[in-house]
Amino acid sequence: MDKAHRFRPDIQGLRALAVLPVVAFHAFPDLLPGGFVGVDIFFVISGYLITRILHQELREGRFSIAGFYVRRVRRLFPALYLMLFATMLLGLILLPPQELRELAKTVAATVGFVANFLFYDLSGYFDGQSELKPLLHTWSLAVEEQFYLVFPLALAAVWRLQPRWLPVILWVAAALSLAWSVRELGQDASRAFYYPWPRAFELLIGAIVAVGAIPPIRHQTVRDGLSLLGIALIAASLLLLSDEQPFPGFTALLPCAGAALILAAGEEGESLGGRALSLAPLVLVGSLSYSLYLWHWPALVFGRYLALRPLTAPEAIAAVAVAFALAWASWRYVESPVLKWRLPHWRVLAAGGATMAATAALAAAVVLGHGLPQRLDPMGRTLIAAAGDSSDFRATCHSGEHEVIPYRKLCAFGDPQAAPSLAVWGDSFGAEFVVALGEKMARERRSVLQVTASGCPPALGYNPRRRPGCAAYNAERLAELAADPRIREVVLVVNYLGFMADTPDQQAALLDGVERTAQALHAHGKTLSLVYSIPRMPFVAPTALAMETLRGGDPSGFGQRRADFDRRDAIVSARLDRIVRETGADRIVPAQRLCGDRLCPAYRPGAGVLYFDHAHLSIAGARYLLAGVRV
Repeated sequence: MDKAHRFRPDIQGLRALAVLPVVAFHAFPDLLPGGFVGVDIFFVISGYLITRILHQELREGRFSIAGFYVRRVRRLFPALYLMLFATMLLGLILLPPQELRELAKTVAATVGFVANFLFYDLSGYFDGQSELKPLLHTWSLAVEEQFYLVFPLALAAVWRLQPRWLPVILWVAAALSLAWSVRELGQDASRAFYYPWPRAFELLIGAIVAVGAIPPIRHQTVRDGLSLLGIALIAASLLLLSDEQPFPGFTALLPCAGAALILAAGEEGESLGGRALSLAPLVLVGSLSYSLYLWHWPALVFGRYLALRPLTAPEAIAAVAVAFALAWASWRYVESPVLKWRLPHWRVLAAGGATMAATAALAAAVVLGHGLPQRLDPMGRTLIAAAGDSSDFRATCHSGEHEVIPYRKLCAFGDPQAAPSLAVWGDSFGAEFVVALGEKMARERRSVLQVTASGCPPALGYNPRRRPGCAAYNAERLAELAADPRIREVVLVVNYLGFMADTPDQQAALLDGVERTAQALHAHGKTLSLVYSIPRMPFVAPTALAMETLRGGDPSGFGQRRADFDRRDAIVSARLDRIVRETGADRIVPAQRLCGDRLCPAYRPGAGVLYFDHAHLSIAGARYLLAGVRV
């Protein structure tokens, strides 16, 4: 067998070293903080294997673009489309209309090889929780497919024009892609993550190894040492990296270099690290890796929809076990048999095209049918509609992640003839609060100024992990509010429980920052009101309530347990109580209005759905809260 098609068990083991961390990271994010780099290892492997075969065919003069795409269809389509159809079927059973319609859109995007672009568009602050998108993982397949559409033709063109320049061109292309990735990280981290050109260097690293653009490693001791170094680099990336760090960029070189060293060490023969990766259990998992990657994420997501809350550890283990079972069945009865078929190229391509068309037609029917709301009864449709019960003024009055509204253009709510005498200063939790407060103040011929920004709490000197400009923003807002003689009172609204998921140091920094803000406003003669913690729901409230109704349950019974809220809120309430004593601020305690003795519900008869997602009060919820509060 030629070198390009030689079976290498170490590569199967390397696949296992890629997929297992991804599964572990998605099931238990705190267990393996760098597990997401398994995708980057997959990119290197794919770039290596594809280029190795294409390079051999070009050298032997038997390159065929049709043959390449036939191999891709046979390798990728059967398991992928089985998963897509199963996911759509489960979506019809388990998902409410809005989520089903979004799922159908992602199915269509996956069929069209553009899922990464769609998920980039859906990566904004209010575009839904990523852990509830069943096909989110297909973004990486789209990146690979876009590479497959361009790279073989580019490789063939270079080979025909200047084959001797191929190694240099690959090195230059990889360097340019890496530079692009680093640049994008500074401008738009989501684009750097999802787009193909900032990711291309990872696939090109594998291609560089495949074409022999690095010196061959013939000495056994050197091969052994480099293969072990490669494993060590991957292990370091799994343990030392986290999703809090900028990625990909230079950080991605750690796992990619590790994978490249393992691949290069096995080019001329076995290596010590390669033999370790060739153990039978790892080779088996490597064989299942593609199907396991396809099935693990939908299994976890639909598990959450069944539970209507985050999964417990035993539930996550059960979901992973289901994913392994489905992966084995898919590999045994779908992947392996199809790869053994010997059909004419036109039949394979026709079958692939027909499958794409049928899947796209099914997705289009669901999208055009608006997620088939007729599956819900009138009560369920009313509950799910609360997902849209947010402020209509977010685009014009609320500062987003990338654009700050100048102070002179901030919106006032209430009596349009009255100058604002009160300001609501907060993160995104203030956006609906200020609208409802404006309705209340209009009846008193007063108005309120909205000073809110997504993910940016009014905490002086504090920068959230993903909002490095907040400290500067807040310093400027303080100066503006202090200098505004119209504003006599300021209400501080913060997503406290959301930030309490951070490290203890970050929690302390947030609370210290809020205290500094309160003291500074007090020193400038402003009257203060502190809004205490708003309870968070264990799941997106409109979705959970509609699903409870669909299952015959009582929507009033869904919410956060009061004991859990009190436990999580203890640190926050204690600090806010101290600030109240120091500054004489008024207290607005949402739990006194929103919670009972045992439950903080998401729905109250007569008031409606109190949240438009899992954490933000809806307009109805803000009205209900303020009906029992004097401001």
